[in-house]
Amino acid sequence: MKKAGYATVDEILDNLLITLSESFKEKLKNMTCDEFIAKQHFNLGTIIKEKYFYKNSMREAVVRSLGEKKEHRFLDGDVFSGIILEALWKKITLEKKR
Repeated sequence: MKKAGYATVDEILDNLLITLSESFKEKLKNMTCDEFIAKQHFNLGTIIKEKYFYKNSMREAVVRSLGEKKEHRFLDGDVFSGIILEALWKKITLEKKR
């Protein structure tokens, strides 16, 4: 995977949304957030961790964009991928209600 810079969670979500298939998005809409995160931890979660956290040239900016929450103080790739998976689930399931 090529190094790329993503400075905000929204940039990451936008990039993910263009790469995910419509059938994947439809399956996601039928899961709870916890089910989605558990099922994707070792699949999409691993891609998120590698591409958008470890290989992200703008990692510090994206971490700052998360805010000063205590749980982000010692952020690692697994915690980060969980944050992104939850945000992705929310974004896709909210589209369903529009």
